[in-house]
Amino acid sequence: MARLAIRMPKMSMTMTEGEVNGWSVKVGDEIAVGDVVAEVMTDKVDMEVEATVAGTLVEIVVESGIVEVGEPIGWVEGEDDGGGFGDLLAAPVPEPVQADAAAEPDQPAAEEEPPSSVVEEVAQATVPSPQEADSGPIPAVPRARGLAREHGIDLETVTPTGPEGLVRVSDVEQALPTGGRAASEASGQSRPPAPVSAPAATAAAVPTDKAQARRVAVRRAVARVMVPTAAIPQFTVWREIHLDAANARRNGLSWTTVLLRAYAAALREVPELLSRWEDDQPTTAGPPSIALAVATDRGLLVPVFAEPDLGDARDKDAEVREVVRAAQGGKVDGAYMAVANGSLSNLGGAGVDRFQALLTPPQASVLSLGSIRPRPVAVPGGLGVALTVEAGVTVDHRVADGAHGADLLARFAELLDVPPA
Repeated sequence: MARLAIRMPKMSMTMTEGEVNGWSVKVGDEIAVGDVVAEVMTDKVDMEVEATVAGTLVEIVVESGIVEVGEPIGWVEGEDDGGGFGDLLAAPVPEPVQADAAAEPDQPAAEEEPPSSVVEEVAQATVPSPQEADSGPIPAVPRARGLAREHGIDLETVTPTGPEGLVRVSDVEQALPTGGRAASEASGQSRPPAPVSAPAATAAAVPTDKAQARRVAVRRAVARVMVPTAAIPQFTVWREIHLDAANARRNGLSWTTVLLRAYAAALREVPELLSRWEDDQPTTAGPPSIALAVATDRGLLVPVFAEPDLGDARDKDAEVREVVRAAQGGKVDGAYMAVANGSLSNLGGAGVDRFQALLTPPQASVLSLGSIRPRPVAVPGGLGVALTVEAGVTVDHRVADGAHGADLLARFAELLDVPPA
């Protein structure tokens, strides 16, 4: 029997440490491949650590607390098949959380339903295929890797849909023959659910000391990410955006999806805001990759959407709804933990009309949105009423100037003010 380390996984490109919140197993428990063994929090996101080998948990090194990436948090005795828990460092993300796509995501305002064709005009291009890794193991979610091994699927033959070529569970399922997929679903249903920590809705039943520890952990994670923003010279410009045309074209899409897509499309036309300050100069940060701030009972979660302005609007809307619903439940699929180069934050649902969002390093901009509601506006010959939202963009002054922020808001407004055909 070999002694195998369960290590703090690297859950994102910028992660250097994580905080162990608790364990789902105890010393002496038998662990199977794919079992959830611990919960880790990093950069405001909770993640489940899954086993990639089978064996007996013989030691928990860190019950709770901050641990550097790659350091052991526990030890297992089992057969070493060459993979071991080291795989967690290469592919540490969990299986996507299944959410009700029909549920309405957190929105800038609790108005009707969200728009659609706005984004049809914003994005007609097809999503580019993920880049393949030049070398090394194929990046894959642990459960996807186990499913592929179970059914004899070569991961190199699977088309990845996650960021940076990450293979997700659904990708492997798509590669299975019909019978194999059915068997996979059946086995998944027969498998007893892994123990999970109590959801936020039952927080009142949790002992006060544990609930307080959880709140402290959340605020500590926020502090680690946000304190560096004080060193960034930043400014915010605001603009009132008219949404009557967008509202007439929504066709059932959520406002969240429409505004997210319009923001990403506008960023493409102001490349200075798709830069980050590195090595004493602005450097290109690639195509839009937007972090969407979602308020939950457990704290702020920020799933990242890669190029959300591309692809079919309805497909993107279903994805946004699913991810937001999962985030509100306290979990975010690791596929949505890529490095962002922009953020969207809204407090419209809380009745806030306008606020200033702070930059999250190394992002160069963040868009803040208030409530969507009818407001008095100037019209030829007097006053009228229009559906509007107050939008503010906060900019890293090292990479861009006020004119760039104004250009972004102007293009954002234009994309949303396209009248129906």
